[in-house]
Amino acid sequence: MQIALRSLLILCAPAIAASVNAQGGPLPGVGGPGRGDTITVGLGVAVTTSYDGAKDYRFIPGGALRGTVSGHDFQLNGPQLFFDAIPNDPRRKVDMELGPVAGVRFNRTGDVSDSRVAALGELDTAVELGARGSIGARGLFNRTDKLAFAVTGLWDVARAHGSHVISPSVEYTTLAGRRTFLRMAVTSEFVGGGYSDYYFGITPAASVASGLSAYDPASGLGSIGGNIFATHSLSGKRTGWGLFGIASYKRLQGDIATSPIVRETGSPNQFFGAVGLGYTF
Repeated sequence: MQIALRSLLILCAPAIAASVNAQGGPLPGVGGPGRGDTITVGLGVAVTTSYDGAKDYRFIPGGALRGTVSGHDFQLNGPQLFFDAIPNDPRRKVDMELGPVAGVRFNRTGDVSDSRVAALGELDTAVELGARGSIGARGLFNRTDKLAFAVTGLWDVARAHGSHVISPSVEYTTLAGRRTFLRMAVTSEFVGGGYSDYYFGITPAASVASGLSAYDPASGLGSIGGNIFATHSLSGKRTGWGLFGIASYKRLQGDIATSPIVRETGSPNQFFGAVGLGYTF
């Protein structure tokens, strides 16, 4: 059950990276500007690492969910649910988003492919609460595009890693023709010492059990990367069927990248890809 839930939430990221849509209604490229409440659901398949810092990959099933209610967007971005408390207004040249974020982190909470990492023990699920804010400018190169700077801050309230993750990003969105929407982003993560130690640290006792060197990482820059997300409407209308896909890459940084979990058994290069089919009501 946990594996199925984790797969569902992971794949929601490409299907619903909908903080990019501040116009309401369906994602750009899936019909015209929104004029009311909508909901988009989807199913697809993704390929991802078996845990953070791993070098092996696996295929997982998943789904998608996002919508607009009374001018307010909500969406699942991976395992994080975001609600924009600022109502949409496509007439604004400067667009702002601000709202709460709630999520879960399943890293190494189940089966782990590498026996040495598995010997470190199963980790607890983190429950993270926080907020996301962004500010962007519309109409830079055409009437449909937007360039935005966003920051998401999350804190673990379940006392798994008991720390924080701050994620600044620069995002550009635009329509490419009447039916196709593109989103490109440069991303980064700054993590607290508790996060680094919980997921990438190795105690002396764990070192004996696993054969990996003992390691005590510090806080700081955890990763930098980028992604490309696309949707294409099959109906050409505001509602109906559409395709979605994403390709993303991040490279682990600092003390996380030099952890034996990454250096000796895994890789600092982390890729993710997904494709699927969605429907907007």
